[in-house]
Amino acid sequence: MEVHYEGRLDNGEVFDASRPRGAPLSFKVGAGTVIKGFDMCVMGLPQGGTRKLRVEAADAYGEVKEEMIIKVPKANAPEGLTVGAMVQLGGNIPAVVVAVDEESVTIDANSPLAGKPLTFDVEVMKIVKGNALMQATFGMGCFWGPELRFQRVPGVISTIVGYSQGATSPEETTYEKVCSGMTGHNEVVQVTYDPSEVSYDSLLDVFFQGHNPTQLNGQGNDMGSQYRSGIYCHNGEQLAAAKAGMDKWNKEKYGGKIVSEIEEINNFVEAEDYHQGYLAKGGRNGRAQDASKGCNDPIRCYG
Repeated sequence: MEVHYEGRLDNGEVFDASRPRGAPLSFKVGAGTVIKGFDMCVMGLPQGGTRKLRVEAADAYGEVKEEMIIKVPKANAPEGLTVGAMVQLGGNIPAVVVAVDEESVTIDANSPLAGKPLTFDVEVMKIVKGNALMQATFGMGCFWGPELRFQRVPGVISTIVGYSQGATSPEETTYEKVCSGMTGHNEVVQVTYDPSEVSYDSLLDVFFQGHNPTQLNGQGNDMGSQYRSGIYCHNGEQLAAAKAGMDKWNKEKYGGKIVSEIEEINNFVEAEDYHQGYLAKGGRNGRAQDASKGCNDPIRCYG
């Protein structure tokens, strides 16, 4: 589904809107890639349909969790922190400094919208039948940048980042364990796309152009098997296309040096909520990057 929307707080402040960015939001209804309240807002609307709905915090970004507000002795915190500064907690969880005194620094890892009812105005621009959609999965290093890259591709309906090709059960698979290199998982982005608008071959081109497929077990300074280059296929047609795509790019650009693994997808586990849409939501520095279709702004890999 493609939707234009505007989101407001109860005081009338607009916290997000799609039209200033030009392109509507593309997502799969019920796939868990948007908050529950937004799914509720568009559910059942026809193409061209509109709705205004106020959703409570429980169906938006949840209530404020006190355990996510942490007071740190000032001696243990980086120097120079001021109220409003963005920081990164363990596991790359983004947080903001909410108070500083002579003895301590208070850090809040809740979403800035936690505890707040939200009102959405939506207009459905396009509906694609779910049975016409397909999935593709790629490993291209740290999954934040590749997700944003695919979010910008026309015809991509939704993206989910996660972990694939590992040995541990979903319950045992966490970001910290994957980063240890002991689970065998790779960081991946799973793309839901409309094949009438974008072909799998075109997605392969995004893959081969969007990272260095000749680097083994890493991308740039991110080293480890969890950052390996890989194409994880959902059917035999994708498997054949991936092998043909590798041959093409080896001949045209990489001189036979591509080390990307090509395998059937196995044991995909969705990553934690805070990883989803990470760069579009602000990344480490709280500066949201444009995820609109066709955008070619440089991607700041960590925000």
